Amino acid sequence: MKKYWRCFVCNDIHYGVKPPEICPTCQVKNAYVEISPAEAETLCKTAKKEKAGIDKEVFLEAIENFTEKNEFQVNPDKEKVNMLLEGIFNNEKNHDLKYCPCRLITKDFEEDLKLVCPCNFLIHDTYKEKGECWCGLFSRRK
Repeated sequence: MKKYWRCFVCNDIHYGVKPPEICPTCQVKNAYVEISPAEAETLCKTAKKEKAGIDKEVFLEAIENFTEKNEFQVNPDKEKVNMLLEGIFNNEKNHDLKYCPCRLITKDFEEDLKLVCPCNFLIHDTYKEKGECWCGLFSRRK
């Protein structure tokens, strides 16, 4: 079962079955302590007030970097990518997370985490059969 973990040195939040051995933010070993979902939410809301979100160009660069060492790439159709980014950022504006623009959220937090872009599209039939993720933001390299 996934839990929330907080680095006691830098307050980095991790959500997973177990905490990372080394904090990716401050590099301290064995620095995580389990916290409640309410505490994690409070810390995340505080961080959200302190920092502006990333813009579309920064997100696009991040997902392009994400694809560099994988079998897939950002779809070469720039018009389609821009349309999908609009949907992703509208979802973030309306629901606080960058949900996939072509899938409906359920209001069940655990289930809806599966819909945050990029989702785990490698397991979906759409990717296996057509070579692209559900919405087409990512496609298999040729």
